[in-house]
Amino acid sequence: MSGNVSGLAASIRAATESETFDLGSQSVTTITNTIRNAFAEDFSLEEMIRITFVTGAGKQARSRYDDGAAKAVTSTLRELGYEDDRGASCVMECGGSFKLQHDTGKNLKTVVVFPKVKVNSSTSKNNDDGENIAS
Repeated sequence: MSGNVSGLAASIRAATESETFDLGSQSVTTITNTIRNAFAEDFSLEEMIRITFVTGAGKQARSRYDDGAAKAVTSTLRELGYEDDRGASCVMECGGSFKLQHDTGKNLKTVVVFPKVKVNSSTSKNNDDGENIAS
């Protein structure tokens, strides 16, 4: 599938470090398709990254965002097996989770995603309990 991904979804998939993507002026349908295309497959990463989507703003920029933007992101992520975890952080163990945040300093509403990551057999090994450990 990743070979057919284009536009914003391709930019998301190409991320190798934490990035922010603004979903202003995008419809719920466009957002849903973008999220589905970007997160349908696990990412190939050596370490966890944080992908932040701006889904709303204060009075000055509120009209740029669809009222359903955050819901479009989170419901699509849930369909793809992602879990809402308010305590998620930028560590490999949090892969496949997301959280909603309100940056009161910038007056932005965001959805922060920690993507599912492929386990690369050449860079990791299992210990005797079957747990994944870095080599």
